[in-house]
Amino acid sequence: MRPQTGSDNNARREQTTRAIGAVILSYVLFVLLGLLFLTRPASAQEVEISGYYEHTFQVDYTEKMKDLLMDASKLRIDFASGLGEGLQFNGNINLIVYHKAIWRDITPFLPPSVADSLEQRDKQAIYPLPGERTYLDNAYLTWEMGNLRLRAGKQQLAWGPAYAFNPTDLFHHKNMLDPTYEKEGVTALRADYRWGFGNHLTLIAAPGEDVGETGYALRMGTHVEKIGYDVALTLHSVTDSTAVDPTNWWQWWDEGPRKQRRRALGLEFSGALFGLGLWCEGNYNWMEIEEDFTRIAFGTDYTLNSGLYLMAEALYNGRAEAHTPYPIHDWLATIAYGEPVGQWWYLAGLSKDVSDLTRGSLYLFGTPDGSLVINPRLDISIAQNADLVVFGGLTFGEEEGAFPPGLFSLVTRATVWF
Repeated sequence: MRPQTGSDNNARREQTTRAIGAVILSYVLFVLLGLLFLTRPASAQEVEISGYYEHTFQVDYTEKMKDLLMDASKLRIDFASGLGEGLQFNGNINLIVYHKAIWRDITPFLPPSVADSLEQRDKQAIYPLPGERTYLDNAYLTWEMGNLRLRAGKQQLAWGPAYAFNPTDLFHHKNMLDPTYEKEGVTALRADYRWGFGNHLTLIAAPGEDVGETGYALRMGTHVEKIGYDVALTLHSVTDSTAVDPTNWWQWWDEGPRKQRRRALGLEFSGALFGLGLWCEGNYNWMEIEEDFTRIAFGTDYTLNSGLYLMAEALYNGRAEAHTPYPIHDWLATIAYGEPVGQWWYLAGLSKDVSDLTRGSLYLFGTPDGSLVINPRLDISIAQNADLVVFGGLTFGEEEGAFPPGLFSLVTRATVWF
């Protein structure tokens, strides 16, 4: 099973979509950069290089598959160049190498009924990882003049103040099994205009496979000084590719996700009340094929005098089924595109410095079906430019719940910055 691309044919289709979507902006960037480097003096063309090397070791254990080791290295190189006259070029390249197994058995992440259905259709529950992957994560040209900023290229388009769930982020997808944990940039044209205190307007156009699949977004925000809140209205019109057709889910391996036009009207706000941090983001989604739905995330946080940080967040997901057993097409969309299974998710966490160089955290994810994930975590500063992160995951609950029980994961990640 190939949760991210479906099959080799599906992978090639996604690569073609990205290539076509990027070609127009590529021409724009190359022409502009060529002109700039020919006309600007050498002193204005210095390139700053930074980045990090990271090594990740992960162990997954269940009674079904015993243990699976993942050993991976990642090198990220960031580059930035000030071109003068308000122009800046930024980007980064990622190189990822897997030293051990280059596949993952996703059976432990699925309930028995789904695993049985896959077996009946002769679909292997295997998630392949590339032995090596080198890719351009972000690369964009920025021009600023006064309150106006224009940006073209592969860039981050994430919106929303929430921590774990971002309903108003319709351009980025999460792969639940991707160990790199980073969201790859999206090829787009973006314009930002800011004025006054906290007022801003953002316009985005992200090319698709053809003109009809181009994604558009608008965000209008302000700071309401009387109550101390940031408020924003968001509008989206995108081609959604995060759903699996429930009538023929077994063909997803060859045909890929179901594409449909998706329009959304959203609202965001964040601020504080009596020392409590508060945030909320959500939208109503008009879908071309499936039923329309509402999705909203809201949360709060507070820091005690002792330095103990507390937070809680909830997600309502009107797109998913409310009760178990959840349908198989929802599970496939969860693994491949990060779409939540079930209508409600809860998150609670606490964090505190346990020493000058170490911070400990504990997070709990839960759902109404009784599923629970416990995530303990340690962040350790081992040198001025080196960090060590150790975190784990334990799942509890019913077998048909959102988090099938009996999975234990331990991850260590060492990072050296340069």
